[in-house]
Amino acid sequence: MNNLNQLLWPELPYDKFSSTSYLLHRGLQAIGKLKLLTPFEPEWANVILYITARGLTTGLIPYQQHAFAIDIDLIEHQIITYSTSGLHDKFDLKTMSVADLFNKIFASLKNIDIELTINPKPQEVPNPILFNEDTESRDYDKKLAQAWWQILVNTYLVMQFYHAPFLGKTQPIGFMWGTFDLRDVRFKDCSINTPTSGPNAGYLRRNAMDAAQVESGWWSGNEQYPRAAYYSFTFPEPPGIEKAAIQPRRAHWDNNLKLFILDYDDMRQAENPAEELLMFLKSSYQAGAEKAGWDAKLIGVGEPV
Repeated sequence: MNNLNQLLWPELPYDKFSSTSYLLHRGLQAIGKLKLLTPFEPEWANVILYITARGLTTGLIPYQQHAFAIDIDLIEHQIITYSTSGLHDKFDLKTMSVADLFNKIFASLKNIDIELTINPKPQEVPNPILFNEDTESRDYDKKLAQAWWQILVNTYLVMQFYHAPFLGKTQPIGFMWGTFDLRDVRFKDCSINTPTSGPNAGYLRRNAMDAAQVESGWWSGNEQYPRAAYYSFTFPEPPGIEKAAIQPRRAHWDNNLKLFILDYDDMRQAENPAEELLMFLKSSYQAGAEKAGWDAKLIGVGEPV
């Protein structure tokens, strides 16, 4: 952990990032939907995007006798399409509308002989506008986009220390393009009855919330919570979880979101931000696991909870 205390955690003010966030969120959803071509894995593990040394990537996606991948380069601010046939194409990420970005993505794929269509409706966002009909220009701030990615990288590096000792079922740490967050999820080895009503009753949520789990992650904020934050929740929510004591001192339970929250600005201004984040991940898991009656032996040797 000592080397992680040298990480630099940039500012990411929600109000200044919101336009760039809007464009990136919809663009990554359009790209992410292509991962539905990969074999389904429980709780949508197959659709995540992966963090890279330059941005994010889909990894390989099957197509006819070939495969392809899309990289989002947040250093050069480009979207690059590759085919295993040897073809590649790219275009610049810049201020544009979602419709323009959507069209450029699929034109770039066509340039490498990949011809596909997707459902153009955004998922898991309020008041969705079809990608191809969202024509309002959105500012793209390169500095803030790169800061957002740098936070993803740093968070991923810290999350590895949290992820590693868990002996139960889990998934790779990955970026969920629907909810626009980087997350790590731990599962109790049991299925639960999928909900037939309420916020988790839809097709997407039913397949995500069909097992007991503790999920932790980071997102850059939204209208409901307009600041970047780390979160953690236990599902099904055990009675009394809101009264559990967690660390660090700055972390708290948000009764509206039904989440443990550690605001990013509070974390980044701490003396050792990485240690504060790991403390939050571990203590919020422990609180949820204890309240839900999980086996303490699911944590192995290495970094203790």
